[in-house]
Amino acid sequence: MTTKKWIAFLMTSVLALSGCGKKASVPAPTTPLETVECVMESIKDLDMETLNNYSDNYIQTCHNWIGVPVESEYRTFNELLQPRSKRSSRYQSAYKLNQKIMENLTWKISDVREKDNTAEIDMEITNIDMSLAIGNYTAQILENVLESPGIGITQFAKEMSELATSKDSLISIIDELDDNDRSTINVTVSAYQDNGQWKIHLTQDFINAFSGNMYADTYAEDIEQRIAELEEQMERKADQWAEAFENKVNEWSEQFE
Repeated sequence: MTTKKWIAFLMTSVLALSGCGKKASVPAPTTPLETVECVMESIKDLDMETLNNYSDNYIQTCHNWIGVPVESEYRTFNELLQPRSKRSSRYQSAYKLNQKIMENLTWKISDVREKDNTAEIDMEITNIDMSLAIGNYTAQILENVLESPGIGITQFAKEMSELATSKDSLISIIDELDDNDRSTINVTVSAYQDNGQWKIHLTQDFINAFSGNMYADTYAEDIEQRIAELEEQMERKADQWAEAFENKVNEWSEQFE
């Protein structure tokens, strides 16, 4: 698996979120337009309960052999919705990253087409361009591995572990983006009625749009070229690591002969 795919896999598990309908001054949404506005506000505010109330974010819960829930699966913001303490360092780190990603989220609704118990909502969603941030972070990881002394696979494992637990390096890269580093995506969002309540369907395209194109298949051309060059260097260095390891094994073998 390439470094880019590892980063994408880990970031997919990062994105998670008290209720529009539960706030005393805000009535529960009764139309597709009100519902999608409610969901977008909940995403921007990291309001998990509302997001789950008015979307199909929840998928399933896994239990251990005695029936205790150990892990839940959601379409987005999965890490913040697991049955663990909100005081844990992992939760706090994930929350901090999500907060940083969503603080510049904006959207416009251009059209709503309702038919029977379903609706389609055309939206223009703008956020920081997370494909730039992830691309630069991927390159940074490769550079750190290449610059590390000794067996670089140890450094690679360290970088992957830090990505899964601490998001400070990625947040620093996000902070370096300016107003020109924005992603604007047009997407059609689906809504449906469930027991008289409108809900929003969270497709991968919709999730990618409000996440700032985080799950893009490719990065900007200059970043792609930079990563390709670094991966070529990684392959050459991997051969050197393999040769060094083989020589070390031979030395050990000679000592015991």
